[in-house]
Parts: sequence; C-alpha cells; structure tokens
Amino acid sequence: MDYFAGFYTFIQKGGPAMWMLLVCSIAVVAIVIERLVFFSSQHGDTKGLLRDIGTKIAADDIDGAISVCRNQKGMLPRILEFGLLRGEKNRADITDALSIALMEHLNSLERNLGIIGTIAVIAPFVGLFGTVLGIIRAFEDIALKGNSTPAVVAAGVSEALITTAAGLFVAVVAVIFFNYFKTRIKAYNQEMIVAANQLAEMLHFHNTGAPIPTDLYQPGTAPATRSATT
Repeated sequence: MDYFAGFYTFIQKGGPAMWMLLVCSIAVVAIVIERLVFFSSQHGDTKGLLRDIGTKIAADDIDGAISVCRNQKGMLPRILEFGLLRGEKNRADITDALSIALMEHLNSLERNLGIIGTIAVIAPFVGLFGTVLGIIRAFEDIALKGNSTPAVVAAGVSEALITTAAGLFVAVVAVIFFNYFKTRIKAYNQEMIVAANQLAEMLHFHNTGAPIPTDLYQPGTAPATRSATT
C-alpha cells in the first residue's frame, strides 16, 4: 500500500502531463507484452519444417505435407500450406500465391507497432508540455505570494523536472522496443520469404517429375543432385 501511495503522490507531483505519460506507458507495456507473446507463438524450427515438408513432397505425398503444416503453430506453416494447396499450378502461380500470403501476414507482424512508434515521438513533447506547465505554476506562485524564495517555486520546478524525466524515460523505452520488434520482424519476414521460395522450387521439381534436390530441404546436403537435374 505504501508503494502505491508513493507512486500516486509522485504522479500528482508531476501534474496533468504525468497522467498522459502514465497512459502512454501503460499502452507501451501492453503492446510489448502482446508482441512478445505473439512472436513466442510463431514456429521456431523453419529448417525442420522445410525438411518434413520436403520429405513428403519427395515421396509424392502432398496431402502429408499439408498435414505437416496444419500440425504446426505460427504463420509460416499457414503460408506454406497456402502454397501447397495450389501445388498443382505452375511455378509462377505458386510464387504469386505465396507472395500474397506473405503480404497478408506481414500486417500481423507489424500490428500495433505504429502506436509504439507514435508514443516514442510524442512522449518527450508531453514531458515538455508538463515542463512548461510547471514553469507557469512556479511563476504563478511567485506572483501570488509576492516573493521568489526557493520554497515558493519548488513545487513548480519539481513538476517541470518530473515530467521532463518521465517523458524521456517513456520515449527511450518505446524506441528500444520499437527497434527491437522492427529488427525481429525484418529477420522473420526474410526467413519466411526464403522458405516460401524453397517451397515453390520444390513444387516446381515435383510438378515437372524431376527429383527434388535434397539440399533444398536438408541443410548441409551437397547440391549435386540439383545440377544433375537442371
């Protein structure tokens, strides 16, 4: 209880701007938790997924490859399943279908990040707004009490410093997580693009009746098979 009372007193000392910054910080924390949970729910073993799918396709078991995707969590298996369901089409159509699926899921990766980016930009300005309010309060205290002793202006200056510090803190935290998620999205998106291209190539070999090069879905395998079939 003492902790919450102290926190409430601290927010009150910062003035109206602190309540705005509190709302911003709650939004940042909520989105960060939601995004961390989201990314933790994505498929983590891309190479293993491609290996299982490639093994099924090589055995002419497209339905089995689709089942592999349906038994896995995350958006990558859903994207690959989308391509497998169109596996009888030519390579260009398969690639186009996978590109569409990738674009649709990209929005899911970036969901709510715009809010964090906006808070990262406006939080220092909200803090600056609180600073201005604090300075105004200090001058009002001087005018009302007729002197400029430290005791008179202390409340206004305290309000100004608290909001400035709080605004910068919220902005720094928001920028850190915004850049972290952007970097993670870029890496995951690139991983999905590579996986989608590998699937398109595997389906191309399957549809033309040529053996699927094992290096496409088994990392470390020598690509000799591919040169022999192309």
